Amino acid sequence: MISCEPPCLGIAIFPTTCRKAGPQNNDRKQGTCMGMKSDFQSARLAASGMLMSLVVVPSLFALAVACFPAGHCGVSDGYSFSRHVVSDLGRTRLSNGAPNAVSCLLFSSAMAVAGFSCALFWLSRRAFLKGVLARQVALFSGMCMSVSMLAIGLTPLNLVPKIHDPITAVTAVAAAVAILSVYSDGSDSLEKPRAKKIWLVLLAFVSAVWSVLVVLHHERLLAFRPWLPFWQKLLIATFVAWMSGQTVLLFRFRETDSAI
Repeated sequence: MISCEPPCLGIAIFPTTCRKAGPQNNDRKQGTCMGMKSDFQSARLAASGMLMSLVVVPSLFALAVACFPAGHCGVSDGYSFSRHVVSDLGRTRLSNGAPNAVSCLLFSSAMAVAGFSCALFWLSRRAFLKGVLARQVALFSGMCMSVSMLAIGLTPLNLVPKIHDPITAVTAVAAAVAILSVYSDGSDSLEKPRAKKIWLVLLAFVSAVWSVLVVLHHERLLAFRPWLPFWQKLLIATFVAWMSGQTVLLFRFRETDSAI
């Protein structure tokens, strides 16, 4: 009897091979199926967590924006997308002395949910990479990003700016390294090469423009507002769009794996 082993869609990604059935071959096939089942469960958990996050987090941010008091940095209409950065939502007290307890709590909750969901995502996403180094870098960087997102919500900008600002920088760098580790692995089975190139170019462009704006502002060649607050939100929106696309891919893997 001839046994054909399908390529594993998870950690071990090898071409289809045909061998005569035997004890060793059956054990290997059973191990392959167990690995696929484990990856399926991981993908299901990560996709479900990300789907929840993509609904809950924007809702919490929307409520935080709605509850943001007027008067911060001279803005009389509450939260301004072109005048305020995202971390302003997490301030316990605004520049005009107004308390911001409700918005701060909502912001912290949103960052906690986002960090937890991202941790689930990276635990699953790295399993689709064949390279050992790529998997390790993706997992380590992804976990750093997830923990930093939680820490952002626990370190209000007005209370500990010297801690808050470096944490936001660590979050951005860790996210960039994690994404690069995914796209540097040529054997990634989850995403098509063309889609990878498109996302890589888009993310690189948005990140490069953000970096240029930060440098120009640091050199006092560019005003902080409205450029940096606006581009910060565009950068975050691009990353969220990428995570949404990855969530769709994880759901597709679930369907493919279920059909095997």
